[in-house]
Amino acid sequence: MHASTDIRAHIEADALLQREISHALLAIADSLTAGTDRRVVRILIRTLEASWSEHVSFQDGVVFPILTGRHGVEVQVLIDHRRAEHASLSQQHAKISHHLDSLMPAEQTIADGLEKLLRSTHMERLSHLSLDAELDGWLPENFTDAECSLCEKWLRTHASLRFPLSLLRQVGQSFPRLGKWLH
Repeated sequence: MHASTDIRAHIEADALLQREISHALLAIADSLTAGTDRRVVRILIRTLEASWSEHVSFQDGVVFPILTGRHGVEVQVLIDHRRAEHASLSQQHAKISHHLDSLMPAEQTIADGLEKLLRSTHMERLSHLSLDAELDGWLPENFTDAECSLCEKWLRTHASLRFPLSLLRQVGQSFPRLGKWLH
């Protein structure tokens, strides 16, 4: 199997990125009153919704079809639950992105409820990622040629992944961290 079709590596890179972003959301919530790190805010403005869109697309285009192909209706309830969470979190991300834009000017306007929204989204994302990890247990140890082809097809339509997922995908490359919040 070609390195670009290592499905597990893509899953792990996506999970790492999503955890980084979740921790960055929490870091912003923790620092709202003391002055938020604008570097982290800028990174999140660029990556929050885009990386989530890639996460959802990869699961819909690669992971879920593999699970359904291997386990049929046995996993359908789990997949349906993930899709509902995807939609809910997408809405929360849109709200957060709107508020993050207001944190960039020097006179920072902090919207009422932003801290609560950041914290609740952080917790929902971590819960979602934990459940995604459980889904990974349903994936096979080795993928068929057809399953790898499915991943290759998805990659061809997503050739220019946004920072930092494209860096995470590159084997052996170091990548920038959002900060001390990665555990």
